[in-house]
Amino acid sequence: MKLVKVKKSFFDLCNDKELMQTKNGRPCVLLVSLKYKDKRRDFVVPLRSNISPNVPKGTYKNLPPNKNTKKNHHHGVHYTKLFPVSKKYIDTYLINQDAYMLMIQGILDKSTKEIVTACQNYLIEYEKGNKDPYTPDIDKIIEILDS
Repeated sequence: MKLVKVKKSFFDLCNDKELMQTKNGRPCVLLVSLKYKDKRRDFVVPLRSNISPNVPKGTYKNLPPNKNTKKNHHHGVHYTKLFPVSKKYIDTYLINQDAYMLMIQGILDKSTKEIVTACQNYLIEYEKGNKDPYTPDIDKIIEILDS
């Protein structure tokens, strides 16, 4: 698994309120080649510090809390916040020797199959119209990227 940042220019272009944008560039998990509407596309899934305790457990991969995680909230890879992206909008997320981020990278590497499967399953449900109301508009983003 590769941790990346999505460039500000992508967020400016797509302008979707459900995209998880931060000032310094939120770390995202890059998923190459997920199938959506019979076409392979690149997607990213953001890491979130404060996933509400009300969010269904199967919609995210739980990770150890970070310094910004509030009490009773979760830190994790939030599958329902995934969105398509073009490689030109991707930058490497620098971990350097940050012990916490190295630990997260290790967990992600061991969980690759689980994360990819969960995201692909979410996309299958999204295609059927079974989508979370607080998810990015995947079809609109694809339309923008393809134009």
